[in-house]
Amino acid sequence: MIPSAPDDRDVLAGEYVLGLLDADTVREVERAMGTDADLRDRVAYWETRLLALSEGLAPEADDPALWARIERDVAALRQRRAAAPAPERSVRRLWRSAPFWRGATALATAAAILLAVLPGGVGQPSESATRFYALLQSRDDSGAESGPGWLIQVAEDGTVRSIPLASVAPGRGRALQLWTLWDQARGPVSLGVLPPGGSVRLPPERLGTIGSGQLFEITLEPEAGSPTGRPTGRILFIGRASAPPTRAL
Repeated sequence: MIPSAPDDRDVLAGEYVLGLLDADTVREVERAMGTDADLRDRVAYWETRLLALSEGLAPEADDPALWARIERDVAALRQRRAAAPAPERSVRRLWRSAPFWRGATALATAAAILLAVLPGGVGQPSESATRFYALLQSRDDSGAESGPGWLIQVAEDGTVRSIPLASVAPGRGRALQLWTLWDQARGPVSLGVLPPGGSVRLPPERLGTIGSGQLFEITLEPEAGSPTGRPTGRILFIGRASAPPTRAL
Protein backbone atom coordinates (compact mmCIF):
# COMPACT_ATOMS: atom_id res chain seq x y z
CA MET A 1 0.00 0.00 0.00
CA ILE A 2 1.36 3.42 -0.96
CA PRO A 3 1.69 5.51 2.24
CA SER A 4 0.03 8.90 2.59
CA ALA A 5 2.47 10.57 5.01
CA PRO A 6 4.98 12.78 3.11
CA ASP A 7 8.04 11.43 4.95
CA ASP A 8 6.99 7.82 4.31
CA ARG A 9 6.39 8.59 0.63
CA ASP A 10 9.87 10.14 0.42
CA VAL A 11 11.45 7.04 1.92
CA LEU A 12 9.49 4.77 -0.44
CA ALA A 13 10.54 6.82 -3.47
CA GLY A 14 14.18 6.76 -2.38
CA GLU A 15 14.11 3.00 -1.82
CA TYR A 16 12.52 2.52 -5.24
CA VAL A 17 15.27 4.51 -6.97
CA LEU A 18 17.99 2.66 -5.02
CA GLY A 19 16.48 -0.71 -5.97
CA LEU A 20 15.83 -1.77 -2.36
CA LEU A 21 12.19 -2.85 -2.82
CA ASP A 22 10.93 -6.35 -3.54
CA ALA A 23 9.35 -7.12 -6.91
CA ASP A 24 5.74 -6.84 -5.68
CA THR A 25 6.34 -3.41 -4.13
CA VAL A 26 8.17 -2.22 -7.27
CA ARG A 27 5.15 -3.14 -9.36
CA GLU A 28 2.84 -1.38 -6.91
CA VAL A 29 4.94 1.80 -7.01
CA GLU A 30 5.07 1.76 -10.81
CA ARG A 31 1.31 1.28 -11.05
CA ALA A 32 0.73 4.12 -8.59
CA MET A 33 2.99 6.49 -10.52
CA GLY A 34 0.58 6.22 -13.45
CA THR A 35 -2.00 8.27 -11.54
CA ASP A 36 -0.10 9.69 -8.56
CA ALA A 37 1.71 12.85 -9.71
CA ASP A 38 3.11 13.50 -6.22
CA LEU A 39 4.78 10.09 -6.11
CA ARG A 40 6.18 10.60 -9.63
CA ASP A 41 7.67 13.91 -8.51
CA ARG A 42 9.28 12.30 -5.47
CA VAL A 43 10.79 9.50 -7.57
CA ALA A 44 12.07 12.05 -10.11
CA TYR A 45 13.55 14.08 -7.24
CA TRP A 46 15.54 11.11 -5.93
CA GLU A 47 16.66 10.15 -9.43
CA THR A 48 17.99 13.67 -9.94
CA ARG A 49 19.69 13.78 -6.55
CA LEU A 50 21.38 10.39 -6.86
CA LEU A 51 22.44 11.20 -10.42
CA ALA A 52 24.15 14.32 -9.09
CA LEU A 53 26.01 12.18 -6.56
CA SER A 54 27.03 9.63 -9.17
CA GLU A 55 28.50 12.33 -11.44
CA GLY A 56 31.40 12.64 -8.99
CA LEU A 57 32.33 8.96 -9.33
CA ALA A 58 35.07 7.81 -11.66
CA PRO A 59 33.83 5.51 -14.46
CA GLU A 60 34.55 1.83 -14.07
CA ALA A 61 35.58 -0.30 -17.04
CA ASP A 62 33.37 -3.31 -17.76
CA ASP A 63 34.72 -6.62 -16.56
CA PRO A 64 34.47 -9.14 -19.44
CA ALA A 65 33.96 -11.94 -16.93
CA LEU A 66 31.27 -10.08 -14.94
CA TRP A 67 28.15 -11.58 -16.55
CA ALA A 68 29.61 -15.07 -16.54
CA ARG A 69 30.29 -14.70 -12.82
CA ILE A 70 26.77 -13.39 -12.20
CA GLU A 71 25.25 -16.33 -14.10
CA ARG A 72 27.32 -18.78 -12.07
CA ASP A 73 26.28 -17.10 -8.80
CA VAL A 74 22.59 -17.12 -9.80
CA ALA A 75 22.76 -20.80 -10.76
CA ALA A 76 24.46 -21.65 -7.46
CA LEU A 77 21.82 -19.68 -5.56
CA ARG A 78 19.02 -21.58 -7.29
CA GLN A 79 20.67 -24.88 -6.41
CA ARG A 80 20.95 -23.87 -2.75
CA ARG A 81 17.32 -22.81 -2.64
CA ALA A 82 16.23 -26.07 -4.25
CA ALA A 83 18.06 -27.98 -1.54
CA ALA A 84 15.81 -26.23 1.05
CA PRO A 85 18.33 -26.18 3.92
CA ALA A 86 17.23 -25.79 7.51
CA PRO A 87 16.60 -22.16 8.51
CA GLU A 88 19.39 -22.24 11.07
CA ARG A 89 21.98 -23.31 8.51
CA SER A 90 20.74 -20.67 6.04
CA VAL A 91 21.17 -17.92 8.60
CA ARG A 92 24.67 -19.09 9.50
CA ARG A 93 25.70 -19.18 5.83
CA LEU A 94 24.25 -15.73 5.27
CA TRP A 95 26.26 -14.21 8.11
CA ARG A 96 29.41 -15.88 6.77
CA SER A 97 28.75 -14.75 3.19
CA ALA A 98 31.16 -12.17 1.74
CA PRO A 99 28.58 -11.03 -0.89
CA PHE A 100 26.08 -10.40 1.93
CA TRP A 101 28.51 -8.12 3.76
CA ARG A 102 29.49 -6.33 0.53
CA GLY A 103 25.82 -5.71 -0.15
CA ALA A 104 25.18 -4.56 3.41
CA THR A 105 28.11 -2.16 3.18
CA ALA A 106 26.79 -0.73 -0.09
CA LEU A 107 23.34 -0.21 1.42
CA ALA A 108 24.83 1.45 4.50
CA THR A 109 26.82 3.79 2.25
CA ALA A 110 23.72 4.69 0.24
CA ALA A 111 21.77 5.27 3.45
CA ALA A 112 24.47 7.56 4.83
CA ILE A 113 24.41 9.63 1.65
CA LEU A 114 20.61 9.85 1.64
CA LEU A 115 20.46 10.86 5.30
CA ALA A 116 23.15 13.48 4.79
CA VAL A 117 21.70 15.23 1.75
CA LEU A 118 17.99 14.90 2.61
CA PRO A 119 16.89 18.22 4.16
CA GLY A 120 16.31 17.60 7.84
CA GLY A 121 17.23 13.93 7.42
CA VAL A 122 14.94 10.92 7.72
CA GLY A 123 14.37 10.35 11.42
CA GLN A 124 17.02 12.97 12.24
CA PRO A 125 16.59 16.02 14.49
CA SER A 126 15.62 19.13 12.54
CA GLU A 127 18.66 21.10 11.34
CA SER A 128 19.69 23.50 8.62
CA ALA A 129 19.28 22.13 5.09
CA THR A 130 22.27 21.08 3.00
CA ARG A 131 23.86 23.92 1.00
CA PHE A 132 26.81 21.99 -0.44
CA TYR A 133 28.14 18.46 -0.20
CA ALA A 134 31.39 16.86 -1.31
CA LEU A 135 31.60 13.14 -2.01
CA LEU A 136 35.27 12.36 -1.44
CA GLN A 137 36.85 9.55 -3.45
CA SER A 138 39.22 7.10 -1.77
CA ARG A 139 42.79 7.02 -3.07
CA ASP A 140 44.92 3.90 -2.90
CA ASP A 141 48.68 3.73 -2.37
CA SER A 142 49.32 4.52 -6.05
CA GLY A 143 47.11 7.63 -5.92
CA ALA A 144 44.34 6.11 -8.06
CA GLU A 145 40.73 6.79 -7.04
CA SER A 146 39.00 3.66 -5.79
CA GLY A 147 35.42 4.74 -5.02
CA PRO A 148 33.52 6.97 -2.58
CA GLY A 149 34.86 6.87 0.97
CA TRP A 150 33.87 10.08 2.72
CA LEU A 151 31.07 12.64 2.71
CA ILE A 152 31.40 16.30 3.67
CA GLN A 153 28.13 18.15 4.21
CA VAL A 154 27.91 21.94 4.56
CA ALA A 155 24.58 23.17 5.93
CA GLU A 156 22.87 26.45 5.06
CA ASP A 157 24.03 27.85 8.40
CA GLY A 158 27.66 26.97 7.58
CA THR A 159 27.93 23.95 9.89
CA VAL A 160 30.28 21.31 8.46
CA ARG A 161 29.72 17.58 8.97
CA SER A 162 32.37 14.97 8.23
CA ILE A 163 30.78 11.57 7.58
CA PRO A 164 32.99 8.51 6.91
CA LEU A 165 31.51 5.94 4.53
CA ALA A 166 34.15 3.36 5.38
CA SER A 167 36.23 2.42 8.41
CA VAL A 168 39.69 4.01 8.31
CA ALA A 169 42.43 3.39 10.89
CA PRO A 170 45.29 5.92 10.47
CA GLY A 171 47.68 3.81 12.54
CA ARG A 172 49.71 4.44 15.67
CA GLY A 173 51.03 7.99 15.94
CA ARG A 174 49.07 9.10 12.88
CA ALA A 175 45.83 11.03 12.31
CA LEU A 176 43.44 12.09 9.56
CA GLN A 177 43.37 15.82 8.82
CA LEU A 178 40.64 17.59 6.85
CA TRP A 179 41.55 20.40 4.42
CA THR A 180 39.74 22.70 2.03
CA LEU A 181 40.98 24.85 -0.87
CA TRP A 182 39.05 27.76 -2.37
CA ASP A 183 41.99 30.01 -3.37
CA GLN A 184 45.12 28.65 -5.06
CA ALA A 185 47.06 31.71 -3.96
CA ARG A 186 46.24 31.09 -0.31
CA GLY A 187 46.62 27.31 -0.52
CA PRO A 188 44.96 24.55 1.52
CA VAL A 189 43.31 25.56 4.79
CA SER A 190 43.10 23.05 7.64
CA LEU A 191 39.69 22.29 9.13
CA GLY A 192 41.36 20.28 11.86
CA VAL A 193 42.42 16.79 12.84
CA LEU A 194 39.51 14.38 12.74
CA PRO A 195 38.65 12.41 15.89
CA PRO A 196 38.77 8.59 15.99
CA GLY A 197 36.10 7.29 13.64
CA GLY A 198 36.25 10.47 11.55
CA SER A 199 32.74 11.73 12.26
CA VAL A 200 32.65 15.33 13.44
CA ARG A 201 30.50 18.47 13.32
CA LEU A 202 32.37 21.77 12.92
CA PRO A 203 30.97 25.24 13.66
CA PRO A 204 30.40 27.67 10.73
CA GLU A 205 33.40 29.84 11.59
CA ARG A 206 35.80 26.93 10.93
CA LEU A 207 34.99 26.91 7.21
CA GLY A 208 34.67 30.60 6.41
CA THR A 209 34.19 30.29 2.64
CA ILE A 210 32.23 27.75 0.58
CA GLY A 211 31.44 27.59 -3.12
CA SER A 212 30.66 25.13 -5.89
CA GLY A 213 33.78 23.24 -6.97
CA GLN A 214 35.64 23.97 -3.73
CA LEU A 215 38.17 21.24 -3.00
CA PHE A 216 38.10 19.09 0.13
CA GLU A 217 40.68 16.44 0.99
CA ILE A 218 41.74 14.26 3.90
CA THR A 219 45.43 13.49 4.36
CA LEU A 220 47.40 11.19 6.62
CA GLU A 221 49.38 13.33 9.07
CA PRO A 222 51.27 13.07 12.39
CA GLU A 223 49.03 12.51 15.40
CA ALA A 224 48.95 16.23 16.32
CA GLY A 225 48.34 17.31 12.73
CA SER A 226 50.58 18.75 10.03
CA PRO A 227 53.53 20.61 11.60
CA THR A 228 53.77 23.01 8.63
CA GLY A 229 50.17 24.22 8.25
CA ARG A 230 50.08 22.51 4.84
CA PRO A 231 49.36 18.88 3.91
CA THR A 232 52.47 16.77 4.34
CA GLY A 233 51.08 13.22 4.13
CA ARG A 234 49.41 11.09 1.50
CA ILE A 235 45.96 12.15 0.25
CA LEU A 236 43.49 9.47 1.33
CA PHE A 237 40.22 11.09 0.17
CA ILE A 238 39.53 13.98 -2.21
CA GLY A 239 36.51 15.61 -3.85
CA ARG A 240 34.81 18.88 -4.76
CA ALA A 241 31.73 20.60 -3.37
CA SER A 242 28.46 20.49 -5.30
CA ALA A 243 25.12 22.11 -4.59
CA PRO A 244 22.27 19.59 -4.15
CA PRO A 245 19.43 19.78 -6.70
CA THR A 246 16.61 22.18 -5.84
CA ARG A 247 13.66 20.30 -4.46
CA ALA A 248 10.13 21.44 -5.34
CA LEU A 249 7.46 19.04 -4.09
